[in-house]
Amino acid sequence: MHLARRATGIACFIFAGALIGNGLQWLLPAHHVADAKATIGMVQGLVTLLLALVLGLLVWTSYGVYAQQLSEAHSLGSQILQLVLALDRYGPGAAGGRELLRKELVDSRERFWWHEGGATSLTYAESRAELRSMDSFFAGLKPATDEQRTALESARSVSASIVQTLYLMSRQLKNPLPGPLIASVVLWAAFLFCCIGLGATFNALALIIELLGAVAVASAIFIILEFSQPYYGLFRIPSEGIDQVIAALSAESRAA
Repeated sequence: MHLARRATGIACFIFAGALIGNGLQWLLPAHHVADAKATIGMVQGLVTLLLALVLGLLVWTSYGVYAQQLSEAHSLGSQILQLVLALDRYGPGAAGGRELLRKELVDSRERFWWHEGGATSLTYAESRAELRSMDSFFAGLKPATDEQRTALESARSVSASIVQTLYLMSRQLKNPLPGPLIASVVLWAAFLFCCIGLGATFNALALIIELLGAVAVASAIFIILEFSQPYYGLFRIPSEGIDQVIAALSAESRAA
């Protein structure tokens, strides 16, 4: 919801640029405005091209963030399945590993999906603590057969991959689109609409078109912000997969 309010504020700011341009027509001498129309048109075209290119690039970049997080979430699901299978092959002695995995997934669920406004970062210290807890558990196991040794080595490797994937997913979301970049785009749009308002005839139809144009630019920025926060908002990655794994591990833990 805060992104919708932010986009609404951006639309109002851009539309205000158009109103300023309309107001300048009343403040400046008419012959000055007429003499500068060619210059205004050239600058308007330049800013229009610049804004179109940058908005397109930002939409593509933000969608790349979303697509990468979705791909890594799918990869994480595969890694979790591999770890559970490795623990199953080891036998009942590895049951404690499922509980550690469940706690790690619960923490990840809270970190990515439970915070309004976006995911929180997984710090280096938190990643290190998770690796140590799993490593301590694996060090306490005493495999008696070759099959258990193979399963243990596989579980160690996959467990480290899970923590690494979670760390990368978290760090990639750390300021994917810098605020000053978005602010610059908004200022360019406001300046562009100021040029449009300066050269347009002041009437109701022109105001409506300027307002719709401001909304269009703000909607593009809204999409950019939405895609850059893939775990919260309109286009968020669903949490059903990790919820199902947590529920299954919890049921196994209660049954044990």
